[in-house]
Amino acid sequence: MKNFFKIIRWLYPGLRIKRWIGLLLVGLMFIIIAAPHLTETRLLQRIIYTVCFAVGTVALISGTLYLIKSFAEVIYPHKDKDLIDIIYEKRLLARGPKVVAIGGGTGLSMLLEGLKEYTTNICAIVAVADEGGSSGRLREEFGILPPGDIRNCLVSLAEAHQLMRNLFQYRFTEGEGIRGHSFGNLFITAMTQVTGSFRDAVEESSKILAIRGKVIPSSLDSLRLRAEYQDGTTQEGEDKISDEIKPIRRVSLMPEAAAPNPEAIDAIREADLIVMGPGSLFTSIIPNLLIQQIREEIAKKDVIKLYVCNVMTQRGETDGFTAADHLEVLIAHSMTSIVNCCLVNSGRLDYRLLRKYAQDKSFSVIFDRERLQKMGVTVFEADVVSKVNYLHHDTANIAKEVMSIYNYFKKQ
Repeated sequence: MKNFFKIIRWLYPGLRIKRWIGLLLVGLMFIIIAAPHLTETRLLQRIIYTVCFAVGTVALISGTLYLIKSFAEVIYPHKDKDLIDIIYEKRLLARGPKVVAIGGGTGLSMLLEGLKEYTTNICAIVAVADEGGSSGRLREEFGILPPGDIRNCLVSLAEAHQLMRNLFQYRFTEGEGIRGHSFGNLFITAMTQVTGSFRDAVEESSKILAIRGKVIPSSLDSLRLRAEYQDGTTQEGEDKISDEIKPIRRVSLMPEAAAPNPEAIDAIREADLIVMGPGSLFTSIIPNLLIQQIREEIAKKDVIKLYVCNVMTQRGETDGFTAADHLEVLIAHSMTSIVNCCLVNSGRLDYRLLRKYAQDKSFSVIFDRERLQKMGVTVFEADVVSKVNYLHHDTANIAKEVMSIYNYFKKQ
């Protein structure tokens, strides 16, 4: 009896299903009636049955397509998308390469924004040593991992409506206690309190934003970053390191024996492609590699391990650095086999923007090709810089070039 009532529910009004089932059945009936008579010798009857068969075929196909679309509109959250786009994402992108992107900050977010158009098998491994701004305040007040970089990556991979993405990035400009906080940071903090763990909070936020891939912290431990400068002085706190405007000799984690997130280790082991950068070298990329098991797992992977070099130097971190300097520091903080490819921008930079950046002591990264090649990595160069307002990587171009490098080696 229970099964009978389940069947009856399919006949409820307003489901937009009965009409298409009816059209499908009418078409099928026309085909069944007409098919045996298509070879009729009398011309008039053959024409009638042929028309009947054609009408039935159109009705059958239309009913089937609209029925599928009706189901898809309910099951899939984006009703403004065509059915073919839904199928493309769910089927073709799901067969894309397993990409692990390592870093943090704006650089990683831009890369993810482009990569999601090629594959849904993306895992962003994000540094968790941030202590500045909204993230730092929430970390201190609630004892959670800093949500800022996690939030940016979630939004970059999101398939949710643009309004939802804007909501997560909205930053309060007034209001005692919430001024300076982004809604997304507060949401993840609240979700942590509700679910009882930061990991579950990120996972539930991922579902709400319907992201392509997943975003995970490199460690679930509470970590701080410590910098030692060339003059022997030290500074603690990720947000304070670049304020000193002194050459950095080395950065380290506190505590040094940080435990890796098991999900990060699993993702690295399954990866077809590992990408490091772009982003702040000392405070976004390297902190992930300071976790021993993470760098060891990357080092022993026999896949493309690509470092994407920044377009511009960063004041207080990489002043005067060339492309080879970036890679040299990356290796010095990990191991030689951590990377086997390097991508450097070769596009021309707008001199007006260069002058603007120079006022903030940020200059273009020099591409010293020969020195890079002597370091034993395969060097790729491409025009991957944005031409509008800012001198950073273009989302579409950088993702296209990364996938081109992957496909190049895949064919070897």
